[in-house]
Amino acid sequence: MATQHTIEPCQAVHQAAAQLMEIDWIDQESARPISTLAEAIVNMATTLFYQAETGLANKEDFLEAQAELRKASLNHPPFPA
Repeated sequence: MATQHTIEPCQAVHQAAAQLMEIDWIDQESARPISTLAEAIVNMATTLFYQAETGLANKEDFLEAQAELRKASLNHPPFPA
């Protein structure tokens, strides 16, 4: 079995966590435009968590979550800093 490198996924999760921890609060009006993207992120995180806990997520589960994340990202370009 080939060794998988987890540095990139770990860095992505840590970076996302760090940025999310910097948010003090977001009201409903501000949250609405990013809700689809947030849901796609949660679905990806759930797939990763499920794989870590059970080892039963398959590549199709991951690719499906990734496709939904990609679709949501395309519909929500980055906000200006």
